[in-house]
Amino acid sequence: MNQNFYEDPKIIHQLFDHTVTRVSENLVVKSGKLRSHEARTLCFITANTTIPVPKVHNVRWENDQAVAITMDYMPGKRLDQAWETLDSDQKLSIAKELHSYINQLRELKGHYIGAVDRGKTVTGRNVFIKAGPFDTEQQFNEFLLGRIVRQAPDLLRHYAKHALWDNHEIVFIYSDIAPENILVEGGCVTVILDWEDAGWYPEYWEYTRAFRHLKPMPDWPEYLTLILPPKFEREYIGISFLNRISY
Repeated sequence: MNQNFYEDPKIIHQLFDHTVTRVSENLVVKSGKLRSHEARTLCFITANTTIPVPKVHNVRWENDQAVAITMDYMPGKRLDQAWETLDSDQKLSIAKELHSYINQLRELKGHYIGAVDRGKTVTGRNVFIKAGPFDTEQQFNEFLLGRIVRQAPDLLRHYAKHALWDNHEIVFIYSDIAPENILVEGGCVTVILDWEDAGWYPEYWEYTRAFRHLKPMPDWPEYLTLILPPKFEREYIGISFLNRISY
């Protein structure tokens, strides 16, 4: 192992209060204010799917708060940075691979709404709100409706209430399908990163989260349609409306 990595650790990613530092040839450390269930989620995905994720080696805690996760360094280039170098066949191959991974997650059925080991949900657009877990979808919907801004008129609250149904299957979702979280080499996915928002949610939730990222590359929506074929149209419209009048 190249000891220079230990002597001069290299920051390879930094966003808000999270930093990923390569500390050796084979290891990175993700540090900062981390969600306590992230490491357990990676272990859960490894145990229950074939989705490529980093292997967790150690978690450092301070006052019951995860502050550092040591895990495998994974090769590859961010999909949004590699996109222009890929031909249509490679893009298609990546989309089909991601579709198969999402299908594996959808086969995992849950009995509550929240993160692994009954962790909290993560919702919101610009400000992320942690709450729950919720035993039923009805409880989850009541929480979402409770985030409507106080100034919203009763008429809009009426429509928002009727946009949410409570008869969906609860499945495991990644919750952040964005090219910046996917590393590739050629036409193959090498790893899917950043599972901190993943968990058990109503089956439509993956769609509402993925469609936040429609313009990272000009033709991305075309391939996103292959990853998540059109479905849950009513739910997507309802959540989009709810987000417009919520904090």
